[in-house]
Amino acid sequence: MQRVPSSCIEITVKLTDNGSTTDNCLIYDWSQITNLTTSYTAYIEPNTNQTYDVHIGALTVLGTMDNYSLNYACPPMGYNGVGSGCRTEPNTQLVVLQVNAFDGKLYIIDIILSGVPFPSSQDLKENQPPFGKARITFNLGVALQPTGYFQICKNKTSEQCPNQNISTHKLPHPLPSNYGYGIFGIQEFNLITNSTWIMDDPYQLLIVTAGTNYYYFNATGFFFYDSNSKTCIWSATCNYVCEAYNYDSRFLDYAGEWMITKKWGNEGMEPVNAQIWIGNAIDAAGVFPIVMFIDKETGHYIGLDKLDLIPSPKMGATYWYTDHGDTIPRVSIKAFNPTVVKAGCVTKLSDWTGTWKSFGNCLKPGDVRIMFILVFWNIFQVWVQAHCEGCKLVG
Repeated sequence: MQRVPSSCIEITVKLTDNGSTTDNCLIYDWSQITNLTTSYTAYIEPNTNQTYDVHIGALTVLGTMDNYSLNYACPPMGYNGVGSGCRTEPNTQLVVLQVNAFDGKLYIIDIILSGVPFPSSQDLKENQPPFGKARITFNLGVALQPTGYFQICKNKTSEQCPNQNISTHKLPHPLPSNYGYGIFGIQEFNLITNSTWIMDDPYQLLIVTAGTNYYYFNATGFFFYDSNSKTCIWSATCNYVCEAYNYDSRFLDYAGEWMITKKWGNEGMEPVNAQIWIGNAIDAAGVFPIVMFIDKETGHYIGLDKLDLIPSPKMGATYWYTDHGDTIPRVSIKAFNPTVVKAGCVTKLSDWTGTWKSFGNCLKPGDVRIMFILVFWNIFQVWVQAHCEGCKLVG
């Protein structure tokens, strides 16, 4: 368990035909693992240059390890703003499996910890229990089997676990304000649709979209707009801080650097060097066990893979932003379409944003240069249209 260095142990792996439990052993069902075909991500491990497919989902696992239960449990309703609807089954682990694309062996199981006993979110500390993840590493890999079971059993305590210095890696709090345009996808339904993320921390505003669902957060709550039904609903259950500030090291553990080479739903993507964080986001949308991606070069949030809580062969979802950059305070939010006004949530934009008297104080020199370029480009297009008969403008 990454946040409990004393939990580091050496293990032995035993293949078996039955699922009987013994002390200090975890029992995995091969048929569930081989049926766990949900894979939204493939990556190259920079240190070894090996390629791995990442499979995510829920597994039924029996047993405990060194008196630690790794079973996932739902938080109580209202915890950190979460609503009703979280449901899981007994003896369920939420896992991130990393399978080598060359030899087909399983090398890593990351297990997302639920946060039991769910202390008050105000009392949570970065990189401290009970949230985070546990990791099982197979140095030589384990060949996947179609049926039967395998046991992971405690051998002896060890000091060989990586990331024992738990303060080495922390997510910035809050995340840098950035925008992202890309896709939201669900493999089970072969669904690929548009998604947007625009975070404006100086003004405590956030827009998140997935297809026809639009979330507009401010300092007091959020509007939910459904573009199919043309309905907009206000909720005070979770505000900007509740949503945007959940992506931090209270809930998420650092899992390394990946050169991401494939994202489902993004054909022909360019490789992206990303930092990986695994754990939970608990907010207005519910309980989100996730694998989160941060662009290593820019620090931008560029997406996540979400795990479902019930064992199923092909579930989960993904958000992936191929176009991303620094947010310009107020400007990026105001430019998004539909605004909360066009969505019919408010009559004036300021009813959602609040007053912007201090707008000028939030602009950086780089933001001014960007705005100047945009204004110059618009003037240039008007000039061309006036002086170049038959010319076709672009942009």
